[in-house]
Amino acid sequence: MKGYESVKRAILATEDPTERKIRFMALLTSSLPKGKMKPVLAGGSAIEVYLDGTLRTGDMDVVYNVKALEEVLKAWGFALGGGLRAWANEELGLAVDLVGEDFNGSYERVTTITTDFGPATIIGIEDLIVKRLSSAKFWKAPTDIEQAYLLAKAHDDRIDWPYVEEEARKADITDYLAKLKTMLKKGTGRKR
Repeated sequence: MKGYESVKRAILATEDPTERKIRFMALLTSSLPKGKMKPVLAGGSAIEVYLDGTLRTGDMDVVYNVKALEEVLKAWGFALGGGLRAWANEELGLAVDLVGEDFNGSYERVTTITTDFGPATIIGIEDLIVKRLSSAKFWKAPTDIEQAYLLAKAHDDRIDWPYVEEEARKADITDYLAKLKTMLKKGTGRKR
């Protein structure tokens, strides 16, 4: 496991909040047991990474074995915060939400960013789009369809649309996928 002082130096060497999250994920990955499963950054922080920091978020949703993550976070000076799953380190300016090890996405579609500190794994764009459309429909989160739009617009050339369509059918969100496609055709992230 990487020592806290080296983690602190690596993270605080950049002012960019998105880069800090990427570095953290790389350092975390290199500090966990080697195996086929790696910690995956999901949720809003993954969107932040894909949009190069255009959209800023607070905590990082990390999918992995909670017990193994807690061990590393404790060694790195993180403490359980106000939330039931959120761990924070004020010195690093980072908060981590341990969402469990059930990855609701495709490991074949994750993005791995190679850094000087090791690899950082991010949930696939397609799975993020499906999750944002689902929360827009079922949780009535108004900004989530716009986040799906921003992701799709920024990465349209690399999205596997047949996969997104299949996952949308499974999630019962084909109506919201149709809305997203209309938004993309009109070139606007705002619903009309």
